[in-house]
Amino acid sequence: MTTPTTERTVNPQTGKRALFNDSQLGWLTKAMAFAEKIPLADKIKSDTENSFRRDLFEAACKEGFGGLPFPKTYGGSGGDYVSFCLLNEEFGRTVVPVMSSLGVHILCQEPVYKFGNEEQKKKYLPPSSTGEYLAAFGLTEPNAGSDTAAIQTTAKLVGDEYILNGTKTFITSGAAADYYIVMAKLIDDKNPDAVKSPKSITAFIVERNFPGFAVGQKFNMLGMRGYATCEIVFNDCRVPKKNLLGEHGQGRQVALGSLAKGRVTIAAQATGWAQGALEGIVSHLNAHREKLNEVAYLVGELAMQVESARALTYQAAYAIDRGEGDAVLAGMAKIQATDAAMKVATEAISIVGEEGTEPKLLLERIFRDAKAGQIYEGTNQIQRSLIARNLLK
Repeated sequence: MTTPTTERTVNPQTGKRALFNDSQLGWLTKAMAFAEKIPLADKIKSDTENSFRRDLFEAACKEGFGGLPFPKTYGGSGGDYVSFCLLNEEFGRTVVPVMSSLGVHILCQEPVYKFGNEEQKKKYLPPSSTGEYLAAFGLTEPNAGSDTAAIQTTAKLVGDEYILNGTKTFITSGAAADYYIVMAKLIDDKNPDAVKSPKSITAFIVERNFPGFAVGQKFNMLGMRGYATCEIVFNDCRVPKKNLLGEHGQGRQVALGSLAKGRVTIAAQATGWAQGALEGIVSHLNAHREKLNEVAYLVGELAMQVESARALTYQAAYAIDRGEGDAVLAGMAKIQATDAAMKVATEAISIVGEEGTEPKLLLERIFRDAKAGQIYEGTNQIQRSLIARNLLK
């Protein structure tokens, strides 16, 4: 697969698409320049060795990506969510090793910005923007994936500390993060049954060095490798009272509000995967014109699916920037984009043939990452159910 040029669906040189303003295209240009500097060998090594590149993460933050959609008051870049999606699409297209960690990093800053007090914002947001801090999101558990109400991690207020117990799993950046946004069910001695209710879920900012915190097993997964994905364990973990995020019982609101934005980020990443796989097909067919008649109709179909994913993704991103973020629209974008990525990547490997499984072409990594995209942050099956539930309520 040849290196794609800047003459793409979105072109910062000619501005041929009026959907994006100069500022947004400027962020895309920066993202393209950053991605082009990363050697192919580094992308392959991060995947094959399942190694997290903290140096690349910090370099991305120095470009302003680490706090892109947050105001400069708290160290952010003052950009919008559309710009952040353009960044993620580009990083997905070119398989930049820090893409997912950067997405989760922004996901974790969102609840601090929205629900945190002034002290928390000043402590965590500026160093997150610069890359001094890396954040991870602690929601998924061994017996609680897409069902947030089923979490079993508990928190109990004892004096001036909350005592957390439980295990979170498949935590992106978990083995490398400096702090974590963690959801736990609050124990109330006066009402022991209250802990069984989703209304008991409460959010905390947990730092890596808090007593009782530990990194558990690390995962060697099919896709989304190189993101320090692991378990995190709380064994009488002592969290200062000042690290309560929001109010008691507000944890589900904290989690779901952030995840809705996170799904739009995933949609942008998946649109990039789909675009990268499509460009791989086009490059291959330009070198093997004898195959073109057999698959031309299919290439046209795949191109339509990529553009449909892009349209729905940026519709969801624009809604966020207008303050009209919608969990249903975010779910639709995530489904459309990840399904498109899986379809285009699958067909790419079929069309290119055995050569398509070579790591240097990146097609097989896009294929593996796209499958993970259909699963994490709410499986596509769950997202479809939520969409139906919203229509039928």
